[in-house]
Amino acid sequence: MSKGTVIGKCKLCLKTKELNFEHIPPRSAFNKNTKYYVIDQTEYYQKAKEYTFDNLKPKSRKEQGGIGEFSFCFDCNGFLGSNYVRTYKKFADIAMSIIQLNDKNIRAYEFDISGINLLKFLKQITAIFIATNKHSFTKSYPELLEFVKNENINELPKRYRFYMYLNNEGKNRNGHIHYTNHFGTVCEFTFPPFGFVLSIDNPNRLMQLSEITNFKYYEKIKTVDKLPIILNKYPTYYPFPMDFRTEKELNGST
Repeated sequence: MSKGTVIGKCKLCLKTKELNFEHIPPRSAFNKNTKYYVIDQTEYYQKAKEYTFDNLKPKSRKEQGGIGEFSFCFDCNGFLGSNYVRTYKKFADIAMSIIQLNDKNIRAYEFDISGINLLKFLKQITAIFIATNKHSFTKSYPELLEFVKNENINELPKRYRFYMYLNNEGKNRNGHIHYTNHFGTVCEFTFPPFGFVLSIDNPNRLMQLSEITNFKYYEKIKTVDKLPIILNKYPTYYPFPMDFRTEKELNGST
C-alpha cells in the first residue's frame, strides 16, 4: 500500500526534499505486508508485560503495508536500493530458510556466507540505524553517515562495533538509541530473521552475540572458498535492549 510522500530533511543527504516511505527493513526482506500498531514508546515500556502476554490492545489503528518511516529522499532511497538492499535480501533469504526448516528449539546455527558481500550488508545495517533514529543521531556519530553514503569506504572508527543474531520469536525492536547502565550506548533493531546491535564506545565485547564489525574488511576476505558464521537465535518478547529472556522466563514477571 502506498504511503505517499512528505517534505522533510533526508537523513542521508541532509537536504530538505520530498521524502518517500522507507521500508525498515527493506520491503523485499519479508517486510512487504507487515501489519503493526504504532504505540508510544514510554507506554510500551511501562506496559510491556500487558502488551506481550495479557492481550492488551493498542488504542491506535492497525497499520499495514510494511514497517518504515519517511527517512530518505527518492535519490538516497534509490542509492540504497541499487547498492545494498539486494545483498541484505540475499542474506535474509538464507537465514530465514535455515530457521524455518529446522527445529524451532535449536538456538544456534552455523552456515556458509561466502557468497554474501559483507561490506554491503554492513552498510545496509548502518542505514537501518540511521533511518530509525533522529537527525541528532548522525550529528553525534557522523562517521556512520559517511560510511553509508560512500559505497567504497571500508573504514569506521573503533568506537563502533556491530553484532548480530537470528530471531523469529517475540516482538520487533525499533533500532532507537539507548543509554544503558550495563551495555553502554546501544541501538538494537530486530525484524525476522535478524537482530542487530550497534554498540558505541564500549571496549568490551557483547558476549551473547556474534560480532560482525569485521564485515567492513570484506575486500580482504572475499576470496575464501568457505566462510562459516555461527549465529545464536534469541527471542525478543520485551522492548528492552539486550533482553533475550524466553517466554517461560518472562511469563508472570514484570
